[in-house]
Amino acid sequence: MIQHVNDADLYYEEYGQGDRYILASMQIFDPNGKGWPFDLADEGFHVFLIQMRGYGQSTHIYKNYNNNWYDVWADDVWEFARAQNISHFLYTGQSDGAAIGWHLCFRHPEVLVGFAGLAPGPHSRENLFVTPPRQRSMETISDPAAREQLAQYQRQLMLQFARKFADKPELREEFIDKAEKKYQWELDKTPDERRINPGIALSQYRTDEELKKALGTIRCPVLLFYGMRDAMLPLSRTFLPTAYIPGAKAIFYQDASHFVHYAYRDDIREEISRFANKAFEKYSKE
Repeated sequence: MIQHVNDADLYYEEYGQGDRYILASMQIFDPNGKGWPFDLADEGFHVFLIQMRGYGQSTHIYKNYNNNWYDVWADDVWEFARAQNISHFLYTGQSDGAAIGWHLCFRHPEVLVGFAGLAPGPHSRENLFVTPPRQRSMETISDPAAREQLAQYQRQLMLQFARKFADKPELREEFIDKAEKKYQWELDKTPDERRINPGIALSQYRTDEELKKALGTIRCPVLLFYGMRDAMLPLSRTFLPTAYIPGAKAIFYQDASHFVHYAYRDDIREEISRFANKAFEKYSKE
C-alpha cells in the first residue's frame, strides 16, 4: 500500500487492528515477514510498517538532505500517522529505524506513547559522521567487486543465524532463505539508495555533554535493546542514554549482534509487548 506524505509516497504494510497503534520505519522489511515487529500484531497491537523514503517501493531521493535525513524520516512517520488518523502511537525501530525514534522524541513528543529501540545507539559524539558501514555502502556505487563483497557479507550475517538455530529446522530453513533474499537485496540496491548518507542520529548535539542534557528532557517511556557483540555500532562507540532519560530501561544481550531481534525473537516480542501494554495504559490515564 502507498501513503502520500509531504512530497513523497511511502510504501507501507499493515497488520492487526484496534486503536493501540505501533509504527515502525525501516529501509527494508524482513523478507520472510517473521518476528519483530510483525509479531506484535499477534499481541493485540495495530502495526504499521513504513518503508523510509529513499528506499525500495517508497519514493527515491536524488538530492542530499545533509544532516537532516533523520528529521525528514521522523516527520514522514508523523505525517503518515496524521494521514491515517492516528493521534498517538508507540514507535519501534532498529538501527536507522531506531535513530528515527530518537528524532521523534524531540520533534513530535506529543504523539508518542513510547519508544522501543533495537540497536539504537546513539553514537558517541567522538565518532565520525560517516560511519564505516555507510562508507562501505557508498563505495559500492562504482565498484561491482565491492558490491558483491557487501552482498556476500549480508548473506553470511543471516547464515550465522541458520547455524545458531541448527537444532530448530524451521528457523534454520527460514534463515537460509533469508540469507539469499538479503544477498539479492544488497545487489539490487540502486545507486541513489547506496548514496544516502544521513550521518549519525541527533547530530545537532555536538558533544556528549550536550547530548546528555537533551536526553534528560525526554518524558515518554523508553525501552532499548543492545547486543554486546554489535560490530556495526559497538558499545564502545555508543553513548548509552539510560542514565539520563527518566525511567528508561535497557536490556543487554551478551551474545547478540546488531540483529538482536533475530537472536532473541521471542524475548523481544514479550518485552516490547509488556512495555507497550504499560505505555498505553499510562497514556490513557494522562
